[in-house]
Amino acid sequence: MEFVKGGAEKSAYPKKRSAWLGAAVLTLACLLAFADRNIINLFIIPIQRDLGFSDTEISLLIGFAFGVFNAVFGLPVARWVDGGTRKLVAATGVAVWSLATAGCGLAGNFWQMFLARVVVGAGESAVMPCGVSLIADYFPPARRGAPMGVFYGGIFVGGGGAMLIGGLIWKHIGDRLVTVPLLGAIHSWQLILMILGAFGLAVVPLLLLLREPARLDGGRLVETSGVPIGVVARYYARHARTLVGHNLGFCLQNFVLHAGSAWLPTLLVRTQGWSIAQAGATFGLLTLALGPVGSIVAGLLADRFIKAGRLDGKLLVSIIASLICCACCVTVAFKPGAGVLVLALACFTFFGTFGLPLAPGALQDIMPNAMRGQAVAIYVGVTNLIAGGLAATTVALITEHVFHDKAKLNLSFGLVGTVATLLAALLLAGTLSAYRRTVAELSQAAQAA
Repeated sequence: MEFVKGGAEKSAYPKKRSAWLGAAVLTLACLLAFADRNIINLFIIPIQRDLGFSDTEISLLIGFAFGVFNAVFGLPVARWVDGGTRKLVAATGVAVWSLATAGCGLAGNFWQMFLARVVVGAGESAVMPCGVSLIADYFPPARRGAPMGVFYGGIFVGGGGAMLIGGLIWKHIGDRLVTVPLLGAIHSWQLILMILGAFGLAVVPLLLLLREPARLDGGRLVETSGVPIGVVARYYARHARTLVGHNLGFCLQNFVLHAGSAWLPTLLVRTQGWSIAQAGATFGLLTLALGPVGSIVAGLLADRFIKAGRLDGKLLVSIIASLICCACCVTVAFKPGAGVLVLALACFTFFGTFGLPLAPGALQDIMPNAMRGQAVAIYVGVTNLIAGGLAATTVALITEHVFHDKAKLNLSFGLVGTVATLLAALLLAGTLSAYRRTVAELSQAAQAA
């Protein structure tokens, strides 16, 4: 099936200023998505106290409720991305998840919060396919690494900012009941969730004002009609070694990131005796300062490898980062002093970001344009089902049923992180040659067209 149409050259890409403006707004949406997704991780202890949740129940809210339904909605939304107006898809997603985040603050029991988290997951299924697809059409291949790194840096600005600002608000208003008009007395953590949801709604008009770029492959215009799922399936079958290795390898990198996002703030409270405000400020600052930098550095390093002739540069950089993160997880397991622990978490935060921009960036290099949204949705779906759905709960189950001690959270996280990062490095290393062949094949096809 032909995906390339016409003969427009690289001038078909938007001007640099317009492209970066679009990337900035998409990064803001990504930032808010991960703030809304991760904010409840800071308030695990007060939520457990006020609503009576166990570690396993809270992990299901953090992981399963969000991750599984994010994956379920991912492919239908991605088909909308591949065939529809992407800025409209993104704006709809932001509105849905922002309202649902506020709904989490109104929840009074497990099932109410579970339902709200399901809707957050469904709404956020739009942000990655839209962002990656739009950025791929804002920038030519040789300049995608940096903007993709900026976009994925929004994950850490959002997650870290939520921890930092949430912790500061918590410290300011205290752990108490707050009277809100029409709602009456609510807990501090509930108020913070509702405030965050309101911020998200302000981004919707910015997305609607974005320029919708032409869909391009190698600078050439492509059809905008959706590609049948059967065609996508045949492409995946033909490049199974590349795509399975890519999806599972990067998924395992994300597994340890999901586990860390869910439990590291609470780990600081349980193993170091810190307050929620201290843990939020420390983890938030590390994430805010090092996460975006790591994400951007990853993109720049990968671009340098590719310009030097290494078509598999994105995977090589990710393998090195996985091995460094493995060493950080081992350090956490041994329950070091506060200084060494913070240093290990800083290293983990910096190198743990590397795979986030590189995974979707690598997909852009091995997928035809008309399949990119669906490819990202499949990858995100796999990641959310396995990493998002299971990582937090795996740590909780090991803590409760293997070590039988909440204070040994460092051991359960360290064990999960070490195994996941080692397997990720091995899978990606085994995919290098197949990945290079797929990149070369797609490049030749685009040039021939």
